[in-house]
Amino acid sequence: MLKQRTITNICVGIMYTAATLDNGSLGISHTVPEGEVTLSGEIVGKNAYEVVQELSTPLSRSVALAILNALGDLSQYEKGDPLDLISANKVCLFGYSPNVSNLKFNSIVVYDFYNPQPQKMNNVDIRPYSSFKGETCDTAVVFGSALVNGAFDNIVRNVNADNFILTGVSSVDAPSTLHSLGFNIIGKIIATDKYRALRTVCEGGNSGQLGKYTMKVFKRL
Repeated sequence: MLKQRTITNICVGIMYTAATLDNGSLGISHTVPEGEVTLSGEIVGKNAYEVVQELSTPLSRSVALAILNALGDLSQYEKGDPLDLISANKVCLFGYSPNVSNLKFNSIVVYDFYNPQPQKMNNVDIRPYSSFKGETCDTAVVFGSALVNGAFDNIVRNVNADNFILTGVSSVDAPSTLHSLGFNIIGKIIATDKYRALRTVCEGGNSGQLGKYTMKVFKRL
């Protein structure tokens, strides 16, 4: 699929990265501003397969995942938040300050990529990701930003969980690979208004602003 597509636009915003392809599709990912994109200034017009080969830095992975997220068959996805499907005693989340306000479980452990000071609020235990050595939980929720910053492999190797969910704006539609790693749900965020979503990314919009032009979808593996 990548080899059949050409890049028509790339926008690396301060919070998100967006890519459009020659078939009109749009993909979005997190921007993690570490490293560089060596093809900068030359990406538009290139074959998508050629561009996604560059995965050496978080910033280049931001671009690659935005392109990958412009692909895929969304016909099998249902509208909704995959976190609403969880029924578990202990849930572990990995992401950049993931929202846990709507999660109702006995125990929620958050490993935050922003590495804040440890804090405990009722049933929510927030820890810096730098302290992560391993975890056992009923369900592990890995946000796609772990693919961008390079933490994904370490998380999968060191978490023991009955269920794995990959979700968030940088989540990628790779069902065969994810299922082989123990994931049983993929959640994605897709644009409902491609033009406005692209402009929001380029103009430095935050998650709330981007949320006006996107929606959450999921599928079971």
